[in-house]
Amino acid sequence: MKIGDKVRFLNDVGGGTVLRIEGKTVIICDDDGFEIPAPIADVVVVNVREATNFPVKTPEASRTFAGQGEHTPAAASREKRVGDSTPANAPVEVSPERDAPGDSYELMLAFLPPVNEKTELYLLNDSPYRALYSVGMYERDGSVRPLAQGQMEGDSKQLISTLSVSLLREPRTLRVEILLYKNVCYKPQNIDAADVELSPIKFFKQGAFVENDFFDENALIVSLFSGKAAEKEKMRSVSAEEIKAAIQQKNDTPPKPLQVFRQPELEEVDLHAEMLVNDVRKLSAGELLELQMSRFSATLENALVSGRKGRIVFIHGIGSGKLKQELRQSLTKNYPELSFQDASFREYGYGATMVFLG
Repeated sequence: MKIGDKVRFLNDVGGGTVLRIEGKTVIICDDDGFEIPAPIADVVVVNVREATNFPVKTPEASRTFAGQGEHTPAAASREKRVGDSTPANAPVEVSPERDAPGDSYELMLAFLPPVNEKTELYLLNDSPYRALYSVGMYERDGSVRPLAQGQMEGDSKQLISTLSVSLLREPRTLRVEILLYKNVCYKPQNIDAADVELSPIKFFKQGAFVENDFFDENALIVSLFSGKAAEKEKMRSVSAEEIKAAIQQKNDTPPKPLQVFRQPELEEVDLHAEMLVNDVRKLSAGELLELQMSRFSATLENALVSGRKGRIVFIHGIGSGKLKQELRQSLTKNYPELSFQDASFREYGYGATMVFLG
């Protein structure tokens, strides 16, 4: 193996070009320009024909690696109504059997409760369709960092990634793209890509993880795409006379004057514990501070992304002064373009900080 060789991963999809070799580790540049380190033993050189771009088939290249992912007792306990979970990006061996009939589909994301400061992210395919999927996470510059791509059978779940909990303490957005298909004649479903905002407040809020039909343990379920056959059938059953009558009624109704809703110039955000959780006694001082700072960061990030102008008053109270100190340190370090000051003493005393958005 040398610099410039085309390689692919043995236990994962994808590959790229060798940039450099550092001891027993090879640095690979994939098609999107990302540098990916990997053990040399986990990659294989792909020979390329001189006249074409098709790789030469070798015994190593023709192996099937589906099913080689580690199957732990913890993973087995999470199997309930849908199929086995497999490691993210692992090639999935798709059954040649004929797919089940039906057009109804529901695709969701699922987060499992954190263990050792890490949470598992799954894609749930509750449908008779097979799915080609691509899941990534937006970076601050607007690019998407890929997390996993692959295919999965109907009525199954797929492990997408194991994420650090610290990554979710700031607002994050996932990009999910899905193509549904079957191995028999089927009704095509046109599904647009979805951008899923992960709110720190929702993720860390008490009661966010609930009982569900997909895992033996509680999970945070986020709906992505849904196409209920019953709803579509109801729409098709509307008669032409009903449509005509509805149109006539709309034409006979005088239009209502357009109401313009303006965002308030001043927004108040109360960071007191009782405004964020139902039972403060179940949180340690450190956990409460993290929750309060997550609310602060989420509010400020959303305001900046939306291009809002005006002012935000964060009510932190006096207390020990720790929250006020953390809040102002975050403003100085992460938002140097914003100015801030003590809010009105007459209205808030010494317990609030006003941030100017521009």
